[in-house]
Amino acid sequence: MTLDLRIVADQVRSGHISAVESVQGALDRIAADPSLAAFTATDSERSLTAARALDGRIARGERVGVLAGVPFGVKDLEHTIGYVTTHGDPAHAGDAPATHDSIEVARLVAADAIVVGKTNTPAYGFSAETDNLVYGPTQNPLARHRTAGGSSGGSAAAIAAGLVPLCTGSDGGGSIRIPSEVCGLSGFKTTHGVVPVGEANYGAWGPFSARGPMARTFGEIAVALDVVKGFFGRDMLSIELPGMFRDAVADRSLEGVRVAWSPTLGFAKPNPDVLAVCEAALLVLEKNGAVIVETVEKVFPERPVVSWGIRASRGSWLTAIDAGGRETFDSRFLPSAQFSPISGENITDADLLIRAEAGAHSAGYALAELFDRCDILVTPGMATIPPRHREPNEYGPGWAADYTLAFNLTRTPAAVTTAGFITDLEGSQLPIGIQMVAPRCADLRLMSFAAAAESVLS
Repeated sequence: MTLDLRIVADQVRSGHISAVESVQGALDRIAADPSLAAFTATDSERSLTAARALDGRIARGERVGVLAGVPFGVKDLEHTIGYVTTHGDPAHAGDAPATHDSIEVARLVAADAIVVGKTNTPAYGFSAETDNLVYGPTQNPLARHRTAGGSSGGSAAAIAAGLVPLCTGSDGGGSIRIPSEVCGLSGFKTTHGVVPVGEANYGAWGPFSARGPMARTFGEIAVALDVVKGFFGRDMLSIELPGMFRDAVADRSLEGVRVAWSPTLGFAKPNPDVLAVCEAALLVLEKNGAVIVETVEKVFPERPVVSWGIRASRGSWLTAIDAGGRETFDSRFLPSAQFSPISGENITDADLLIRAEAGAHSAGYALAELFDRCDILVTPGMATIPPRHREPNEYGPGWAADYTLAFNLTRTPAAVTTAGFITDLEGSQLPIGIQMVAPRCADLRLMSFAAAAESVLS
C-alpha cells in the first residue's frame, strides 16, 4: 500500500476521512504484519485519543496543522511521551516511559501528526543493519531475506511496507540514507543543525549525527522538514535555514546544474553492477539538463572513516558502558553492534581533539574546494546490495557506509534516490541509489536537484 502524507493530511482536513480512520488504519496494518518487525511498540489507546481530539477540532472548524491526522513512527533512539526508549539495548527495555517528546517529535505533533508507535533500530544505531537482542531483525519489505539497512531501518521498512507514510530517523554515518536506499525510498540528511536535537545528554556521536523525517518521496520529506527545521535554543548547533523545502521541490530543476561525479571518492570499491546502474543514471541526469563538469577520483586527503571512526567509536564506547560494563556486551549487543564501542575503548581525549576534529576540518575544507568548481557532487549510494540477515558480507561494514559517512564528518547535506535495480539470486528486485551532496547550508539547492533527479529517474 502506497501512502502519501500530503494526501492523507488533505483528506483528514477536508473530512473525506477522519483522523480516527487514518490512525486505526495504520494500527491495523502494523498488527497485520508483525514479522516485518518495523515497529517495536504501539499504543492504540493513546493514538486514538489524539485522533479523536483532532477530529473534534476539525468538526468545530478550528485551524489544524499541515500534517493533520498523519500517523507516524518514532525511531527508538528518540523520546516520545508514553513510550520506552530502549535504544535497542536489553539494559533499557525495562525503563520507564518517556515523559517528554524530542523537539522533532514535538514539532510534528504540533503540526497535528499522530504518533502510532516506535520503530526498530540496532542498539544505539551502532550498525548499518537493523537488528538487536530486544526485537530481532527488521525485514526489508522488498526482499524479506535481506536487511532493511540501518540504523533507521525500522522507519524505512514501515514506510516502504505502507504501514505509515512518515517516520523519524537519524543519520550518524548514513542511517537515514542507507535504509532509504535499500527499501526503495528517497532519503535526505540535512546540514547538521537544520533539524535541532536539544536533548539534555550530548549524543554519542555529537555533531556527526543529524535527525530528520523519513518518507517515500522528496515532496513528502519537504513538507515534514518545513515543520521540524528551525533554531532551537537548547541546541547550540541549531541553525535557522532561510526558505522552504516545499518551494525547492516545486522549483526542482536539473538545468545548468554543475555536477561532479565521483565513482569511488578515492577509496570505495563498488560492485561493477552497482556502478553501472549509477553511471546510467548519471547519463539520464545529463540528458535532462545537468552539466557533468568533471569526474573526481579522490575527494578527501585521507579516508574519512579514520576521523569519523575515532569520534563515533569513542562516543559508542561511552554510551555502551553507561548502561552496563564491558562484560555485559555479549548479552546486550549483536557482534555487528559491538565493533564500534569496542574500537573506542582505548581512544584518548587527545585523539578526539586532534585527530577527529582536525580530520573533520580537513575533509570539510577539501569538499569546499570541490564545490568551488561544481554545485552538486554525485556518488553511488552504496558499494553493493544489502546483505542477508546475520550473514557475513565480503564488503564488511563498508557495504553501506563507505559512501555515506564522509558527509557526516563534513556536516554537509546529502540525499539518495533510486537509480535502478539489480535482481538477486532469489529473484528479488533490489533498488540501487545515487547519492547527491551539496555544500553546508545549501539544503534547498540540494532538495531542488534531488527532487528533479527523483522525477526523471522514477
